[in-house]
Parts: sequence; structure tokens; C-alpha cells
Amino acid sequence: MNDYDFSTLNDKEFESLVKDLLNAEFELELQDFKKGRDKGIDLRYSTPENDNSLVVQVKHYVKSKYANLKHGMINTELPKVKKLKPNRYIVVTSLELAAYQKDELKKALHPFVSTSQDIIARNELNDYLSKNEEIEKKYFKLWFSSINVFNSILNNAVEGRTRYLIEKIKRKLPLYVPTKKTDEANKILEKEKLLLITGQPGIGKTTLAEVLLLEKAERGYKIYQIENVRDAEDVITQNPKQKQLFYFDDFLGESYLEIVNADKTETQLTNFIDRIRHSENKYLILTTRTVILNHANKKHEKINRLSLNRKKFEIELTDYDNYHKALILYNHLYFSEISKELYNTILKERFYWDIIKHKNYTPRIVEFLSTNDEIYNLTPIQYKDFIIKNLNNPKEIWKKSFENQISDLDRFLLLTLFTLGASTEISVLRKSYENRLNFERKFNNLSVNSIAFENSIKILQNGFIISKIYDRDSDKQYFDFINPSLTDFLIPYIEQSHSTKKDIISSILYIEQFRRFNPREKVFTLDNEIQSIIFDKIASNIWTANTDSMYYTDYKVYIEQLNILYNYCESCDIDSQFLTILKNINFSNVNEKMMMVMFNAQKLEDSFIYLKDHFIEYIEPLIERVDNIENADKIKELFNIYGYNYEEYSDYAGSDYICEMIGNILYNEEEKIKDEYEATVLDFDDIYWEYEKLDSLVKKLNNEFLEYGNLSLYSDYKIYLDENYWEEVIERNKEKAAKEELAAEDKYEYYQENNDFEIDNLFD
Repeated sequence: MNDYDFSTLNDKEFESLVKDLLNAEFELELQDFKKGRDKGIDLRYSTPENDNSLVVQVKHYVKSKYANLKHGMINTELPKVKKLKPNRYIVVTSLELAAYQKDELKKALHPFVSTSQDIIARNELNDYLSKNEEIEKKYFKLWFSSINVFNSILNNAVEGRTRYLIEKIKRKLPLYVPTKKTDEANKILEKEKLLLITGQPGIGKTTLAEVLLLEKAERGYKIYQIENVRDAEDVITQNPKQKQLFYFDDFLGESYLEIVNADKTETQLTNFIDRIRHSENKYLILTTRTVILNHANKKHEKINRLSLNRKKFEIELTDYDNYHKALILYNHLYFSEISKELYNTILKERFYWDIIKHKNYTPRIVEFLSTNDEIYNLTPIQYKDFIIKNLNNPKEIWKKSFENQISDLDRFLLLTLFTLGASTEISVLRKSYENRLNFERKFNNLSVNSIAFENSIKILQNGFIISKIYDRDSDKQYFDFINPSLTDFLIPYIEQSHSTKKDIISSILYIEQFRRFNPREKVFTLDNEIQSIIFDKIASNIWTANTDSMYYTDYKVYIEQLNILYNYCESCDIDSQFLTILKNINFSNVNEKMMMVMFNAQKLEDSFIYLKDHFIEYIEPLIERVDNIENADKIKELFNIYGYNYEEYSDYAGSDYICEMIGNILYNEEEKIKDEYEATVLDFDDIYWEYEKLDSLVKKLNNEFLEYGNLSLYSDYKIYLDENYWEEVIERNKEKAAKEELAAEDKYEYYQENNDFEIDNLFD
């Protein structure tokens, strides 16, 4: 039997649990009492003779003592009970009580408590739960906090990074508020094998994902927190009996560059998603900010081809209704160590409504307003001003601490970590930071001692940054910002200060640090002076790649240098340097990223001449890797730009390459059909018409990309509909749909839409 202390439940949740348990144990029909201040009633059972026939008082005393319970019952509750005159009075507490303590309470509450059996404490509640498993699992925050369940979950976190995540989730579990989105997300994940959670910063994407992880881990799934697709590819198994779930948080935040620069015709992420969706007992959860996904889909065909913008995979977190906002606020206040005086500030004149209805309300803001160390030294008036200020300008949450409470050296470290991104290994952070300090010594006469890095880490730890050890065996330490809102603050802070931006860029060590400053993303602007600094770094080959963390090959470094020159240095004469780098690229290594280089080079005289002289050597490896019509059209366009006859090439010397390209496109299109229909198709006609369109595409590709519409190619690449295969798929989907319909009831209990009165009652 589990021994819950009920500390993951707030007092309202505990009261609801007590109602369910007493109704089940004693076959009662207890009612919640929702009439302002409870007047001594939390739950009651009414009869025609006495509205208050049975009254239940629920006392949730977390980290408290029996003496406090006794004092409250005698001095506060007993006078109320005397007015109520119930036939029976039950006291329920989350405290563990000894027999003599129950006897004391019975005696003090006589004659309303007639037996010590009506003083119900923690041990009895646990006994009731052991007999009512359906109630136990209904309160999932309670269920997941069980030692046995949690240990089982932890055992399913297969490496140190994920174990750290699971332990962090457990600490955050009391703060979670279930909504309909929880259940909707779970249904999408079960049906599609892939779940994409999107939404604005701070809306709760990561929290929702983490709750789903717990459920899957409790069901025996091995959990893998990944930061790039290579992590997942190393461990995914073909064994259908091995349950695996992969979690990729902010996948377009930290892996954006990797995805758009991928050196294969399909990115590793594309292939991995396809593998997940066609493998038994394999799931993938991704999170990203809506604005980043929209931007990526719009600007990068490769990301768009991931099909992650299809709504069937996506659940978008938007604004919560007022009651859920109130619950989130209440939970954070309840479980924080905020003083009674500061809590009363929230209650006074119903100030909680100002918070709930504020346009900038997010769970992340609420977390900051209830847990920031600064608030514990504030007066009630100062606390109210603090809340208003940070709601009105949420990006300024970190301003005072960043500008006034840490040193320049500490700020240099935070700005360095900002350029490196999440989960930066300590040696990489140290080298990058030391490069910044060397710059400060040389140009700003900064005096730095030999342990500056260690000192700043100690000062910033747990206030601005957190450390993680993912692999206990290697003992490697990694660093992240403690909260994503710090990144949101630093972006405008850097952009508004030319000198800060200039110093950061001047002291960059690794080429991938520059991801943050890509002008095409329209986050940072680069003036002529900064562009010149960037150009000089490229020209002097100062920048290197952090090959351990980013897996940069020489080819990727060269491509990235060309990308930076062209996109970041538009005010500079880059042609000569562009050509120098271009000549280092091995023809056989080129991928579709080279296609953009060739388009860009048409504006650079010497580079253009060089590529024109070596056009066929560069273009043929590109043709072999093309797998979509858009890039095939770009191939034809490049022939025209560089003065080569595409029709002549496709009919003679390049016909084999073009045929291979067409085969790649057709294979990719058929895979899209499988991706779209394999898990959902219920009607054979749907598949039939899709293959009819695919058959027409074969003819179109022949006519468009081969000079004479090679008829033999049509027969070679004609796509044949495998009727037996699709009939089996349809039958399987029909059986699955029938089962889902039977199990359509929501898995989670969530709160119904509530009116203003119920929100007031919550804070009463």
C-alpha cells in the first residue's frame, strides 16, 4: 500500500479527493459547499430534517503539526460547528495522527464528534485509496508522486539527462493544472505517434509535454530526452516490443541551423519522424514556439516538408480561460513559501483578477511572481507594485537582477551562454568565456583573476543558470539558463546596445555562436561596423567550429562561412574571400545547401566565373540528391543562370543523373502518401485516387525534366498500387478506430468552465 503525504495536492484538490473517498467508503452523496466562506463546512450531506445532517471539515496541513490542527479546530471551527448543529461531524486531515491525538480531538469536539472513527487522518485515507484504485489514479498528481510509481518511472529514464528531467518534473508536479488540452494531446500522441506542441513563450508547452512523459514512463516506456536527432538514432530499436518515447524540447530553437543545413536530401529529423510513425511502440513529442514554426515553414522548404504544420499532429496552447488562469495562480501561491502578508496582497480588493485578466498573463510570469527570491524582502505595497510592473513589461523580469545585482564578469558569462544555446558543455562554455575575457583584457583593460569562470558559475548558479550531469559515468557538466524568459530578456537588451552587440560578436570563438545573430531572422540588425568585424574574422580564419557539440565537418564549416559572408556582410566586398572558401569545397561532398551558394554567387563576379568553369562537377552531386519538384526546378534554373543547356544535358550526358532524380522524387511522394494515410485511411478509394495522381506525376516529370519525355522511364518508374498491403492497413485502422471510439472518454479529470463566483470562491 502506498503511503501518500498528499503534499502534491493543494487544499482544494485534497478536499475533492476526500469527498470521493468518503462517498466510496461510506456510500454517501457528499456535496461541495460553495457559498463564500465555508462557515465550518467543506462537505456536507443534507436530509429533509437537517440541511447539515452530516458535516465534513477538511484540513490539509502540509508541513504542519498536530498542535496547529488542534488549535484551529478548537478556536476557529468549534464555534462554527455549534451554530451548525450537525447530527454527525467528521474531521479529515492529511496529518498522521496517533490514537491519543484522535481521542483528544473527539473530546474537544464533543458532542458533535461521537467517535474517534470520525477523526480521519493520513493512514485511513491511504487505506481508503488502496481499496479504490480508480480514485487513486484519477488524481494523477497523487498517483505519480507514489514512491513505487516514481521509482518505476525513474527506472524508465534510460540515461542521466532524462533522469534529471524526471526528477525535475516530480518537483514541478504540484503546480500542474490539468485542462482539456492534456487529454487532447494524449489522444493525438496515441493516434499519430507524433505530437507537436506549439504556443507562445511561457504558455506551458514544456509542462504539458512533461506530464505526458510521466504517463508513458509509468506504462513502461523508456524515455529519451534528446537534443539532436543523432541522439535518438543511436538508441532507437527495431524491436516492436521495446517501448520508447523520444522528447525533443524546443526542437526549432536549438536545432534550427542543423535542420536547414542538413547535408542529406532528407534531414535526419524527417527520416526519424517517418521511422517513428511506422514503428510499433515508438513515440515522439516535439515542442516549439508557434512563431518559430511559422517562420521556418514559410522560409525553408526543407522544414515545410517535415509536414509538422499539419494540424493532425499539432496541439497549440493558446490563452487559458479565466478559471484555469486562476487555478495556475492559486497553485503557485499555495505551494510557494510566500508570506501570509504578501498572499493577502493578492486577495485584497480581489487583486487576483488584475493578474488573471492581464494581457501578458502566462504561467511563466506567474511562476516568477510567486517564486523569485526578490519578493521575500518586499512589503505588501512593494509586492503589488512588483507584480504590476512585471506584468506590464514581462521582458523586464530580469532587468534589475541582470544590471544591478551581478558583476560585469557574470554578465559576460551569461551573454556567452546566450550565444551558445541550451545544454552547453562546461569546457565549451569555459573556452568561449575565456575568449570573451581575453577580448576585454585587450580592448577594455579589464583585470581578471585566474578563477573568474569558477566564481561566476557559483554566483549565477540557481539564480540565472542551472547545471546538469546527463551521464553519471562521464561526469560531464552542462549549463542552461534557469528559465527561457532570460533569453527573451537578453534579445532586446543586446539589440538595443550597439556596444554590447559589437563586443559579443568581436569575442565569438565558435562559428555556431553566430546563429543568434542571423539578420535573415530579423531579430538582430548588423550595421556596417559589425559586418566588417564579421568579415575580418572569416578572412583571418579566426572562427572555428565546436565539432564536439555540433558535429561540424569541414564541408559544413565552409558552407557556414559562405552563408555568413553572404547574409551577414552585405556591405562588404566579399567576392575574393567567398572564392577562397569555395575552392576548399570538395565536389563530391556538396549537398543541397550548395544550391543556395550557387544562387548567391551569381552576384559575385569571380566566384561566379569559378563555379561556371566547374559547373558540371558541382551540379551532378546535387542532382543525385534532389528528391522534390521544387529543387528539381531550381536545378533547371541553375543551368540557365550559368549558361548551360539543360535540355541537351538531360538527353545525353546527364540522363542517368536526371532519371535518378526523378526516381528520388517519386519515392519521396509515395512516402508522403504512406505518411498521410497509413495510420488513418479507412476507405480504399482514397488511396486509389492518390496513386492515380502519383501515376500522372510520373508522366509530368518525364515531360518536364527529360528532353523527349523518355517513354521507357515511364514504365521503369510507374508506381503500382499494392492492393493487398493497403487492404490490410485499412482493416487495421478500422479495428483501431472502433477501439478508440469505445475508449473515447477523457483520461484526465479536468475542471469545467467556471464563472466569476467560483474563482472568488477559490481564493476565499
